[in-house]
Amino acid sequence: MNTHHQDESPPSQPAVLAVRDVERTFTMGEVKVEVLKDLSFDVYDREVLAMVGPSGSGKSTILNLIGGLDQPNRGSVMFDGTDLATVSSGVLTRYRRKHVGFVFQFYNLVPNLTALENVMSAAELAENPLDAQEMLDKVGLAERAHHFPSQLSGGEQQRVAIARAVVKNPKLLLCDEPTGALDFETGIRALELLLQFNRDLGTTILIITHNTALADVAHRVIHLRSGEIVNVEENQRPLPPSEVVW
Repeated sequence: MNTHHQDESPPSQPAVLAVRDVERTFTMGEVKVEVLKDLSFDVYDREVLAMVGPSGSGKSTILNLIGGLDQPNRGSVMFDGTDLATVSSGVLTRYRRKHVGFVFQFYNLVPNLTALENVMSAAELAENPLDAQEMLDKVGLAERAHHFPSQLSGGEQQRVAIARAVVKNPKLLLCDEPTGALDFETGIRALELLLQFNRDLGTTILIITHNTALADVAHRVIHLRSGEIVNVEENQRPLPPSEVVW
């Protein structure tokens, strides 16, 4: 980790989302598996927050709760006065469409849509979308707009996926191992794009990863182990991706 200290006082910016006393258990046969245990943290406006932990630490479960894809067994997930833990599936669908952009490790592009059409399909779901062609320009793919995913490299597909997530103009951008399927140089490019949108648009970004090196680009880092927060650190000077020691 670069320059950091224990995060004892919250930043001055308001919380976009507040997770309080969250527990999530799954039943596998006759066995109950406790995945998240009494978890509480805030996600602040315009920050880049990294959640780091090994496989099985609960990272993806947290992302699913914050993204409105799942609900906890106990506790609250508060967004703009709404507790996502208690609302209907219809409210969760509207929340995902209006406020959340997702970037996954394996792109999830629609294979029979071009790059531009993939981005436009997300824009059509949003209330206040950005321009789809402009977003492709921003990720450096103006020339590839009419190519299908099968005609694009992995890095290009991930950049389309980032443009598709950002075109919704979401309050929250949730990234699940966004560089996990990419080589070193392409991973740096993807991270630089995410940070650029954070700076230019003020998008709040949550990155979940097992790669502790990625934490150096974030404003804050939450370390997870076995469904619990073991440490929270604040980076006084987040590093540009090109300077991270991988």
